[in-house]
Amino acid sequence: MEKWEMKVYNAVSVLVVIVGIIGLSWVLYGLYEEHFGEEKPVVMTQEEATDTKTVEKKAAVSPAESRIISREIERSADTPPVVTYYVQAPTLEKAATETAKAIKTQSQAIPPAAVKKADRTIVTADNKLNKVDVYKINLRKAHKLKAGVSYIYDKSYFTAGYQAGRWEGLAYFDWQGKPKGGSVLYTAAEW
Repeated sequence: MEKWEMKVYNAVSVLVVIVGIIGLSWVLYGLYEEHFGEEKPVVMTQEEATDTKTVEKKAAVSPAESRIISREIERSADTPPVVTYYVQAPTLEKAATETAKAIKTQSQAIPPAAVKKADRTIVTADNKLNKVDVYKINLRKAHKLKAGVSYIYDKSYFTAGYQAGRWEGLAYFDWQGKPKGGSVLYTAAEW
């Protein structure tokens, strides 16, 4: 192996290790937040909950996530609630705020369905029907780390990959850690 090839190999190896450490840290942080992160319910009116721009600002989510949240809230308007319970409050807004506080503190006074873990919790005050709704929305995970084994031309390779949305990149390594190739894939259809 020539001197420049060795430098390239070392640089690629260091880069792969750095990306692996960053990816592992990211995954561990995500797992920590998923299991130990504090529930942060967002209070808004029913009209605000169906407006994607307002959801994006109030819930601090991306435009794609705000569309998903608004769509889920609109779809669930015709379905009966999983649980119903009553709160004493002078106004609907106060009832929504009290419900959000109870969810955040995981109070025993509210049903377990309202306290269960979700990616986003939206509490809405519906003035037309004189009620407060709690929406538990789980968003699609946009980032994925992948690992596996590939078998190509009678040889096996360790495969590491990263997926962001519909794009996926894969790198193939021999069992000594030397990079042997790569792929970039785009998800054309999902179901």
